[in-house]
Amino acid sequence: MLHFLTQTLLGQSLIGYLLLFVVPLLLPVLFVKLVGFKGLRNLFSYEPKQTLIHRLDPRLKVAFPVIMGVMSVMLNWNYVYLLFAFTLIPWIILRPSSGRVRVLLTMVGVPAVGVVWSQGMFHTISTPGTITPHLLFAFPWTLNWLGTPGLSSSGMIYGAEQAGRTLIATSSSLLLILTTKPSDIIWACTKFGLPAPAGFALSVALRFLPQLLERLTVLMKAMEVRGYNFRRPCWWQVYLWPDYLRRVCVSIPTVTVPLLIGSLRGTGVMAMVADARAFGSSRKRTMLREHQATLADRLALGTLIVVVLSGIVLIGAHVGNRQV
Repeated sequence: MLHFLTQTLLGQSLIGYLLLFVVPLLLPVLFVKLVGFKGLRNLFSYEPKQTLIHRLDPRLKVAFPVIMGVMSVMLNWNYVYLLFAFTLIPWIILRPSSGRVRVLLTMVGVPAVGVVWSQGMFHTISTPGTITPHLLFAFPWTLNWLGTPGLSSSGMIYGAEQAGRTLIATSSSLLLILTTKPSDIIWACTKFGLPAPAGFALSVALRFLPQLLERLTVLMKAMEVRGYNFRRPCWWQVYLWPDYLRRVCVSIPTVTVPLLIGSLRGTGVMAMVADARAFGSSRKRTMLREHQATLADRLALGTLIVVVLSGIVLIGAHVGNRQV
């Protein structure tokens, strides 16, 4: 069997197709298995707690993912992973629950694995001193139409280097979503000189995804109660998969139309609420509560300034600047 898979054209083609299509499809399946719709609904929503990170100045938490994202683009990959370790410090202080940690690790890890795998397939650059790149598995001529010679170790290493930037963006952004109220986000954007509608749009966007997932879950449960079968067959039950795919395709209009109508209704209600509260009637917006700077805010701001200055020094000295 091993000789058939590695030495024959049919076996090599089969392995090639599995590497190209099956492995990438396993990532969203793994994501749904580990996270699910309920986990996503809880993840993309504010979690009220009395922690040090929750009490920090909202302006710091809004600026944090922006600054980390810019620095991750400018720094070289080895310093990018040091920067990612820095973004984990607030999570250690926050001490989320084990269930939320599992969801967070999945949210951070699955995109990073996808970057590594995709670069291993299509970033096949020859290493110095060689004519062809080092391939872990070379595709036969039957897969030439895909435009890649195979799975490259140099490409996977390059993908691991680039995945650090994805990890930083995901980690810092989720910290903002989890620990900051939507009203505080609007307040922070106003203090930064941005128009209040910009902060309002950002807070609405952060709330829209959890509500959409919750409505989708309710719709699927309602359809199952009325006799619709969403049960997915096991992977070895090949004969049941065509019927399952047919049922999924048939259910798409039944699910998407109520979701669209519900979203439009929710948008109309939100617009009426904003008008009732005179949102946008005055250029100078006032707030009921103003955040007073604390010692924790000063320490966090000082730490962030030190990290930014260190990054500027590394880039200016051509020590940690990004290598193209």
